[in-house]
Amino acid sequence: MRRCICLVMAMTVLLILLPGMSFCNAADSQAEVDWDYLIPFHSDRDLNTVTLHVMKKFSETKDRSLYRGITITRPYGDIFYENRQQASSAVGVGPSYMVRFEKAGSGKLTTAFDISGGLILYDKTFPAGGKQYNFMWRVGPRFIYKINDHSAVNVGYMVMHVSNGLKNDNPSYDAYGLSVGFTSNF
Repeated sequence: MRRCICLVMAMTVLLILLPGMSFCNAADSQAEVDWDYLIPFHSDRDLNTVTLHVMKKFSETKDRSLYRGITITRPYGDIFYENRQQASSAVGVGPSYMVRFEKAGSGKLTTAFDISGGLILYDKTFPAGGKQYNFMWRVGPRFIYKINDHSAVNVGYMVMHVSNGLKNDNPSYDAYGLSVGFTSNF
């Protein structure tokens, strides 16, 4: 497991540091930190999820931006699996990508729609009956308030799906909730 976590960390560092093809002539790099608190859709998956996303913009067009970075997640709680309640808490980390579609609003307010996904490796089998890896997909609207030319805050509503993609041993779960973030140019 340590080798897998080291591999994911090395891939993440490379993804963040490798130059990406940019479709704009912006001189500044833009980094974004988002924090999610998500609760389950279904009662048989009583998993609350706290997640931190650290993303860097690497491509931008008029109304679309691409980000890459790292996701650190902490789901905790129980799931009903194999006819009994089973503890299913873990810590996960992995590389992630995000596409943001923005529509300029009035003044400093912008609306956006985010789609993100990534591979997450966990410190143990997660959820109970699953594997030590999952794919995490998130989608949802976001409001962005530009504080100044270099900083912005945002708030959004996210829907998340976590699954390992297998037909067997795949106790997936879905969640929804609040996402808040901060963006800065450097």
